[in-house]
Amino acid sequence: MLTRYSDWKKPTDAAYAFQLRALVPAIPSPGVRSDIRQVAREVLGDEAADRFERRIHRWAGPEDVVGEAGEKPYEAPQLCFEEHTWRERLTLGELDSVLRGNVLVMRSPSGQADYVLRDHHMLDVALYHYRTTGELPRTLFHADRHSDWCKDSFLEARVPPQAATWWKLLEGLKRPDSAEPVLNEQDVFFTTAQAEHRPWMTGRNVDASIRVPWFVDTTELHWRQVLERPGATGTDWVSLDLDYFQPSPQLRLSGGLLRDARFHGMMATARVRVFVLSPQFTNGGDKIDPWEIQGSLPSSLRLLNLLRQLSGKPHLLAS
Repeated sequence: MLTRYSDWKKPTDAAYAFQLRALVPAIPSPGVRSDIRQVAREVLGDEAADRFERRIHRWAGPEDVVGEAGEKPYEAPQLCFEEHTWRERLTLGELDSVLRGNVLVMRSPSGQADYVLRDHHMLDVALYHYRTTGELPRTLFHADRHSDWCKDSFLEARVPPQAATWWKLLEGLKRPDSAEPVLNEQDVFFTTAQAEHRPWMTGRNVDASIRVPWFVDTTELHWRQVLERPGATGTDWVSLDLDYFQPSPQLRLSGGLLRDARFHGMMATARVRVFVLSPQFTNGGDKIDPWEIQGSLPSSLRLLNLLRQLSGKPHLLAS
């Protein structure tokens, strides 16, 4: 679904430009935690970091009540980036830490970086990766059941649901050498799919969740068409939202991507891979109240472990 130009005015640089500063990158040791608000000050400077925090509203997390004491362990913004040693398979305990708002960061011996997030705050990932490595993306392959291209009314109200403004602010993040955008929205190879709503799904589907702006040069957003676009399989950043593959009706729409050799090659060569749990959507539907984890965390863990191993290993899907 496309939106008209009149509905999709770009944000002005006067309000939304964030110039990255030249710096000496440094990768923290395993176990070190970094607050993204401090990272923003280091890479943007105090004034821009303050403005960045005013423009970015991070979701507070799932509202699940756990235990007899009535605690809500996941109701906290995602602010912490924690370095871990490289592991091919994660555990439920590590997944629980991510649900509590801690971004898990792992770096392979070859230099490939994996980020596991609860909420899809890609601007935070870009700031952190730049601070630690000095690297910035050139292109991005992005698979997500929700387009996250929000209407201007969301942006101007400053209260988007979850991370919807990151598309709108993407071009505002400027490279330190040229002051050009880190990514133009046209540099993103975006694929989406939305399963028909079923009675057992939590919440309801919202047509606007798969809306894309007028300048997207194709209405063919199925993964097969997206992989045919020039440059799509050579992207240096890959972003996968697990709600693109969950629940089972979603997997029937998008699961073929997992078997495609081009996708395997992309997963093997990408410098950065971002995996987003989006736990509140794993049982289907886009509009959910209350915002709780309804899906199966073991199922999410199995999917996450499978995705992270898709690097030229088609035998993993033989069964």
